[in-house]
Amino acid sequence: MSAQEFRFFNRRIFLRHAGAVLVGLPVLSLSAFAGGCSRDRRALALASTSETEPKELSWQTVLVSKDEPGTPLVVTGRIFAPDGKTPVEGITLHVYHTDARGLYSEEDGKGGPPNPRLKGWMQTDREGRYEFRTIRPASYPNSRNPQHIHAKVYGAGHAERWIPEYWFADDPLVTDDMRAKHSGEGAFTPIMSATRGDDGVLRCVRDIKL
Repeated sequence: MSAQEFRFFNRRIFLRHAGAVLVGLPVLSLSAFAGGCSRDRRALALASTSETEPKELSWQTVLVSKDEPGTPLVVTGRIFAPDGKTPVEGITLHVYHTDARGLYSEEDGKGGPPNPRLKGWMQTDREGRYEFRTIRPASYPNSRNPQHIHAKVYGAGHAERWIPEYWFADDPLVTDDMRAKHSGEGAFTPIMSATRGDDGVLRCVRDIKL
């Protein structure tokens, strides 16, 4: 990404967050900032995820190679219409996160776009299902930011928007305020409980309401 492109993306993200209305640009959900994720760092990461999605998408994807360090993680769920009951087919879910060191890539922390390397796209099936296999992300080095996975949804007649990050219920950096904000949301809470199987893989479930 050139310096000019980088400045453009950062300005676009700032305008979204400020509430500006620009034709043709999706609006960021303010709730996506609720986890205390550093805005500067998040803006850099968002600016470097603008590449085009793969042409062929499944409802399942794998973000990491078999040699990626870290604790294996599988996240599953379903995406529903605003009524919370009707599954929606054809919704694209894009996710990305840090590695086991808390870095997006080898470029992270060097003043430019970190270009997240652990990322993927899925498209829900007729039952609204999605699944991604990855590793549990680490918090940013020397920070109080909870472990998290960034995500956005779009397609099937729904505008692109960033949704609240995926967080982990057993992460001590998830604050009481965050837990209180999402209490009572059931399967739609972004704060996921993780269970470890006999195979050592962590598994989480999160449903999403459009």
